[in-house]
Amino acid sequence: MTLISAPKRFSDFLNEISQKWQKAWEDTKLFEANPDYSRKKFYTTVAFPYPNSPFHLGHGRTYVTCDIYARFMRMRGYNVLFPMGFHYTGTPIIAMADDVAKGDKELIDIFKNIYEIPDDVISKLVDPLFMANYFKEEIKKAMKEIGLSIDWRREFTTIDPEFSSFIVWQFNKLQQKGFIVRDTHPVGWCPVHHIPVGMHDTKGDMEPEIGEFTLIYFDSDLGIFPAATLRPETVFGAVAIWVNSDVNYAIVEIDGKKYVMSERAAFKISFQIDNVKTITTLKGSELTKHNAVNPITGKTIPILGADFVDPMTGTGVVMSVPAHAPFDYYYLKKIKQDMPVISIITVEGQGDALAKEVVDKTNPKGKEDLEKLTEQVYRTEYNKGRMKENIVELARPEFRESVKGLVGLSVPDARLKITEFLIEKKLGRKIYEIMNRPVYCRCGNEVVVKILKDQWFLDYGNLQWKALAKKLISNMTFIPPEARKDFEFVADWLQKRACARTRGLGTPLPWDKKWIIESLSDSTIYMAYYTVAHLIKKYGLKPSQLTLDFWDYVMLGQGDPFSISNSTGIPKEVIEEMRKEFTYWYPLDVRHSGKDLIPNHLSFFIFNHAAIFPEELWPKAIAVNGFVLLEGKKMSKSLRNIIPLRKAIRMYGADVVRITLTSTADMGSDVNFSDSYAKSVADALRNYYDLIEKVDEFKGSEESFPEKWIKNKFNQMVINVTKYLENLDLRNALNELLYNFSSYLNEYTEMVRAEGKEPNGKLVKEILEVWIKMISPFAPHFAEEVWHKLGHETFVSVEKWPEIPETSVDMLVDLIHEYHKKVLEDIQSILNVYKGTPKVVRIFVATPHELSLLRSALEVVSRGGSMKEFIEKNKTQEKFDAKLYQKIFEEARSLDDKMRKLVLGHDFNEEEILREGANYLKYKLGGKEIEIRSVKEMDKSKYKKDALPLKPAIFIQ
Repeated sequence: MTLISAPKRFSDFLNEISQKWQKAWEDTKLFEANPDYSRKKFYTTVAFPYPNSPFHLGHGRTYVTCDIYARFMRMRGYNVLFPMGFHYTGTPIIAMADDVAKGDKELIDIFKNIYEIPDDVISKLVDPLFMANYFKEEIKKAMKEIGLSIDWRREFTTIDPEFSSFIVWQFNKLQQKGFIVRDTHPVGWCPVHHIPVGMHDTKGDMEPEIGEFTLIYFDSDLGIFPAATLRPETVFGAVAIWVNSDVNYAIVEIDGKKYVMSERAAFKISFQIDNVKTITTLKGSELTKHNAVNPITGKTIPILGADFVDPMTGTGVVMSVPAHAPFDYYYLKKIKQDMPVISIITVEGQGDALAKEVVDKTNPKGKEDLEKLTEQVYRTEYNKGRMKENIVELARPEFRESVKGLVGLSVPDARLKITEFLIEKKLGRKIYEIMNRPVYCRCGNEVVVKILKDQWFLDYGNLQWKALAKKLISNMTFIPPEARKDFEFVADWLQKRACARTRGLGTPLPWDKKWIIESLSDSTIYMAYYTVAHLIKKYGLKPSQLTLDFWDYVMLGQGDPFSISNSTGIPKEVIEEMRKEFTYWYPLDVRHSGKDLIPNHLSFFIFNHAAIFPEELWPKAIAVNGFVLLEGKKMSKSLRNIIPLRKAIRMYGADVVRITLTSTADMGSDVNFSDSYAKSVADALRNYYDLIEKVDEFKGSEESFPEKWIKNKFNQMVINVTKYLENLDLRNALNELLYNFSSYLNEYTEMVRAEGKEPNGKLVKEILEVWIKMISPFAPHFAEEVWHKLGHETFVSVEKWPEIPETSVDMLVDLIHEYHKKVLEDIQSILNVYKGTPKVVRIFVATPHELSLLRSALEVVSRGGSMKEFIEKNKTQEKFDAKLYQKIFEEARSLDDKMRKLVLGHDFNEEEILREGANYLKYKLGGKEIEIRSVKEMDKSKYKKDALPLKPAIFIQ
């Protein structure tokens, strides 16, 4: 009897069985993993979440992807560990609690109306710890409801004192190796809370990308205009200064000199330069009454107003170089300023002034077009540009000898040289800027760059450390493989990283306890902690017992367990058990995360493992996936298109959500979650459920060609799905399991009906049982339900994955049916244009000799041979039909891949295999009579068509 009553939604049924099987897994402790030396181990983790809001659909993909792989490996016989913890550290939770306390209307509205959090709970979210614990439980429920096969015994939070002892050990190790330094360095900075800001301290989790601008000092009667530029080499061609007429500018004093910059820039620059004093402010339009002097050429140039000048970027002062900057040339034309276009860079194959040329040629319509042209010009000149000789004449007489050395240099080299020259001559300096601005701290203020003095940094720029990290990267597997270059790129540019804050939750820095270790620094090797977290709980170990010596032994095997037992009070047997547990599971086999974490979390994970652990314990692989779109759009608060994960599960069912989140794109690409696709997945599962329910009604028992064919297709599918899953190609695996398999079953049913029989019930049931195993990692609750429905009492989640040897696949069976379908298509195309009422389809088949000629032609074609070679090879003394040979050779050149494989790989009689498909053709053609004859019986005077091998002559009567 079916469990799905007629009025019940299939999603309700899926939710019912999900709860049923989740409870069964939990009651039997199915996913609790302990060392078992008789089995191969597999250890996987996924980024532990920040509990500062519930999970939404976007979170689900990474976690489900990891779970699918964990389940697959478990079924392949591995002893799989998949643990989970929660990341409380840092400012995200505190900032969110602050926003609730401030009455942030948008946030409270989202909590209330999107996440459906009760009012009495929202009022308590002002307490950061209450918030963290509340959302932790929410996320944990979502993880259980989506069916993650987690060993929950190992759960911890990053503010647990036991975990803090592990972080203290980690930081002591890094300091001993010289990888933590006290230094002065630029960092992203919250100007209100006065703390360094990293990715997880910002709204939208944006990593502040810090870049370097060169300031060039243009003197004037008001003071120095410090023009900020990324292209100091173009200063020779600067013919004006741009400011924004509509904003306020400040005249500030720095080291006794006056500088003119936007008010906002003056505020920002005070975080990088000491003792910035504002003397007065004035409107940008007032500045345009003055002139400035180009410090390199000595020419007096005008100060002009332009609305494209961003007062928030650099200093709000920009030099105008119309020959090399599309914006400059475009706006000079727009305001009808007759300025010289002075080209100082040449690009082979291009005209004299590239920016002028592209603007004149493309006629840009506005900012977006100009930005594209700017990128094009900058990239072209950077990669191919060289400095022209005219820079010597353009320079002040006293500088000419110095700039001679720039002539002919590539743009990158010239940029370095001119920057050094400007700084040496005190005509400029460097400042830092957030290159991907605006980036906002979670408190709502825009992040600035601060030159942080006397701060603690992880020195990722240390050459010894970089070398270790790069070695680890070279030994790792990356999924998708193209992610490797991203990690290599990060390892190259990564430099010092502030590792402590004065605000937030977390572990105090061991040697300077006014600092708290920040969230991207205590989340790098916590995977090692999972291996023993449950034993710390089991034996009730106190944080004070978890000393540096204790961790040295458990993690690195250093020291004597007997003396550690004496000093800590932990029984020696417990210490040794923890060491064995760690060495059983480590190294980590694969780490799953989102691609946005490559520049930080995941790269820090690599660096810290390389620093602390010996090579044999370095992680083996990283898998990164793209984001989740909803109906083709990025999920965002402003679009109000966030769907909580638990709500999506209620709407569609856990297994439908799992499949929809993982099956529409490759790992590295973004998945589009759509209502229509989710419903099609639900329909597919329901169809399989209905089939499994009625499989016992199939009374057929014969084993003929259709049975050979379906077994063969299914064996191929098992082999393919296994390979796809080994490479985490979930899209192709699911396409095979959900859709291709359905079409195979439908085709098999058609083939059986064509022979007037019923499907072989025993065979179909056997195939479905294997299919259930393969769908289990993707739809585990559905799989458990139908597995038991077929009479099994074990959990399919831990059944053995099917293994099919490649030798079991008989390609001839597959190709014969492909030939039948090809002939069917040819007949149908003739019937589509046939006038009259067709009764008989007469098919004339080429002779075995002509088939052997096609085989020969294919061999000649495959090695690039000619028709002449083919004819010479096969010409006999008997009557020779040159036209036929020519047609066969042309056919060989146009034959599709499947038919090529049939001819070259197998010895067969075409007439015999066509007769084997006669019933199938008749059935598919609505019962029309099929006559199959040899071409030798064809009356050439009556039938004016050639029968070629694999292209029989077809006539309708």
